[in-house]
Amino acid sequence: MIERIRQKAFFKNNGMVLKAVNLLRDKFVALTDIRYALEPSMTEAEFRDSINYLTESGYIRLRHMDSKACTTLADTAMEQLEAKVSADGIKIIACVRKDECIDV
Repeated sequence: MIERIRQKAFFKNNGMVLKAVNLLRDKFVALTDIRYALEPSMTEAEFRDSINYLTESGYIRLRHMDSKACTTLADTAMEQLEAKVSADGIKIIACVRKDECIDV
């Protein structure tokens, strides 16, 4: 039962993070700003899990703030990353595409 609760929280967190990244639409937003905005709702570990899932699934793109080079959470400190929703991520938000691990 505990595992099912964690699973549902993960799905909900993925949706919240995806929608938060999409707030600026055509701009990249710093992960630290998104983390700060969502802070009371999820832990840093949960936030990292969602960012990792959304990136690996192709729903968001990450880049280094200074170099603007595409990168991943595994290769770069979160404080140096910014994100933007991809076309596939927009389809998830618009409910045109479905992912069982994202609750929008």
